Amino acid sequence: MPVGGAEDFALGVHRHLSPEVQARFVCLRSLDLLGEEARSSGLPVDLVPVFPTRRVSPLGIWRLAKWLRKEEIQLVHSQTHHAHLYGVAAARLAGIPSIVHQQKTLGSAGSRKDWLLGICLRGASAVVALSDQTRDDIARRHRVPGGRIHVVPNAIDTDVFGPPRDRGAVRKSLGLPESARIAGTIASLHPVKNHRAIIEALAMIPPADRPQFVFAGDGVARSGLESFAAGLGVHIHFAGRQRPVAPWFQALDLFVLASHWEGQPLAMLQALSCRLPVLASRIEGNTAILGDSHPGLFDPKDPAELAGLLRQTPATFEAPGARVPSCRDAAALLKGIYQSLG
Repeated sequence: MPVGGAEDFALGVHRHLSPEVQARFVCLRSLDLLGEEARSSGLPVDLVPVFPTRRVSPLGIWRLAKWLRKEEIQLVHSQTHHAHLYGVAAARLAGIPSIVHQQKTLGSAGSRKDWLLGICLRGASAVVALSDQTRDDIARRHRVPGGRIHVVPNAIDTDVFGPPRDRGAVRKSLGLPESARIAGTIASLHPVKNHRAIIEALAMIPPADRPQFVFAGDGVARSGLESFAAGLGVHIHFAGRQRPVAPWFQALDLFVLASHWEGQPLAMLQALSCRLPVLASRIEGNTAILGDSHPGLFDPKDPAELAGLLRQTPATFEAPGARVPSCRDAAALLKGIYQSLG
């Protein structure tokens, strides 16, 4: 259970499910950071290690089905691509319904991953999509009957993500300067998140005018990003992978998401729930949340455009009208889907 939007969504919704829904979290490879954290907090987290590599194992599917029968599980609700591949097949072997939860917009048509996703979508008892647009795309591209597709937007636990009472105190607790202008992004350090564009943009701003910048997250691109920033003379505070993550949003004056591709980014919803001004790349997943006219949108391939925005007052990029779905709302929608499947 690595740190990610799907995992945070599941953990956030769990505490708002009604008592008759007894949820268990199943990790197919390792507990990882979130699994260990959730288990230590008392949540029901099981490790069923049937997925040791990225290759799908028929034996692993059979073992998962055997575990589902032994534990008398009544419904499988999968949240990520490889979990769909195992969950739908194992549920069918175990004789129970399954839900494929597609928490991203659809990728490129015709790819092997897209083909496998289509098999899972058509084989599931029900499908959950993050938006009306994704629901329609699934129905059209993968020939899934519209009546089997339900819309549940990504959601935020608003009890956790909200404006700080004392931003200075939050910063002090994180080792950040209390009075500086601080911008940041909270995302895995992966090329698709486009951290390099942020570094290039900062290099175009005179040092005296640059905001201090935080990269909270970790990943395969970290060492390359550190070298790239040092080569351009840009100081970035690489905070690494952080839990809990809410204080890192609450410490910022401005949130930046420069991704080349997003589904419905949970990090942006978390930032908006904390009442943060937002700069974001002009891509489908971001504009679906902010709207096409948000003043903080920029071309992810144009660092100069981002540099110009970073020099403006953060309050310019507030989005007071953006609606942030709550985990309570999502839990109520999921309960209805579970009941419809018996």
